[in-house]
Amino acid sequence: MCGSQGGGTLRRCLSRAVFLMGMVSLGCASYSPPPPVASPEYLLRLESEADRGVQVSAVVLSDEESKRAFGANLARKGIQPIWLEVQNQEPQDYLLMLNSIDPQYFSPSEVAWTTRGFGEAGGDERIRFFLDQHIPLVIEKNSTGRGFVYTHRDPGGKAFGVSLVGDRDLRRFEFVQEVPGLKMDWMHVDFEDQYEPNEIRDLDLNGLRSYLEELPCCVLGGDQETAGDPLNIVVLGNGLHVLAVFVRQGWDMTETMNKGSVWRTIQSSVFGVKYRTSPVSPLYVFGRPQDVALQKTRGSVDRRNHLRLWRAPVTFQGEDVWVGQISRDIGVKLSSKTVVTHKIDPLIDEARFSLLMDMAVSQSLGRVGFVKGVGVSGGAAPRKNYTLDAYYTDGLRLVVFTSDSVVALDKIDWVDWEIPPGTGGYMATPVAPQE
Repeated sequence: MCGSQGGGTLRRCLSRAVFLMGMVSLGCASYSPPPPVASPEYLLRLESEADRGVQVSAVVLSDEESKRAFGANLARKGIQPIWLEVQNQEPQDYLLMLNSIDPQYFSPSEVAWTTRGFGEAGGDERIRFFLDQHIPLVIEKNSTGRGFVYTHRDPGGKAFGVSLVGDRDLRRFEFVQEVPGLKMDWMHVDFEDQYEPNEIRDLDLNGLRSYLEELPCCVLGGDQETAGDPLNIVVLGNGLHVLAVFVRQGWDMTETMNKGSVWRTIQSSVFGVKYRTSPVSPLYVFGRPQDVALQKTRGSVDRRNHLRLWRAPVTFQGEDVWVGQISRDIGVKLSSKTVVTHKIDPLIDEARFSLLMDMAVSQSLGRVGFVKGVGVSGGAAPRKNYTLDAYYTDGLRLVVFTSDSVVALDKIDWVDWEIPPGTGGYMATPVAPQE
């Protein structure tokens, strides 16, 4: 009873009544979808790829665009919608393979349930709305399918593939898009004006080998003078779309280094928080820092595989040639060069082999070969990178030729160049103890 009690008790009773009234009102709340917009602004960023009678157009929504489109904060739940339009002018139906866009995509019902309000009624209406917004899974012949796919959130930039399966027919499309928000390394590069047209030479296979073997042994460190990690990988593929191949295998693009990203990196290292897009330090080839950086992190930024790529002033049969460096970070250490830096796995060829396996299982590897690179360094005479980490290598550069078509593991071609010495040069000579 509240009427005969003191002031403090009365206030508690009134508070309880207000809470109960709020619970009743919440229980009665129902879902109201946002009003439709005739021409959403995000469609201005729409990009299209075509293959004969099939055209796929796509755009990734930013956090704010997603919130306006669905009336819910999908980004807070780690969800990022992609709007797709598939025009099928072929005489057969195609099945849209959602897992080609995101292997762990979200279903419409999952998104609806995850984003519901506390005490919200009308769950069926919310599920129906998110289902209605989803693109059809079957794109019938001579028709167009439109709608969303619900993917995992990637801040700043997103690379993804879209695969359509017909009757003994597969069409694959690759997209790399900027998402309003964070800035990624590759967004600062003007690839169209990076080289003058007369600077770029198109090479045949023999010319490609000669060019790759004449490259410098290593990247240059932060002082742009001291040799660092070896240039140990080369990727051939058309433009930035080659990124989609890496992303399908779990690689993330990296952010630009600034105060915010550096602070998030420190938090990840100290508290063990996963930070997928943490920046990597600039290293130099062709007189400039890396054009693109990618990484696979574990629990924190202390342990990760990371690679850097530079577009070379040559092409092979019209395809871009990306020269790169890959290594595995296994911890952090103090450094006279940079105060604190990562400790790399001294068996550096292991990271190179890991990349080869990734490319092979992606079914986008057409050919593979090895050319001469930094040269052998074993336990008796290890080389050192910019931050004085010793490393051991067979001295070769891995060259991977990406393919637009699906390539089974037993169909990958071998280029008869250099032959890696068994399990790697680092195994040929006993590894010296580490200090």
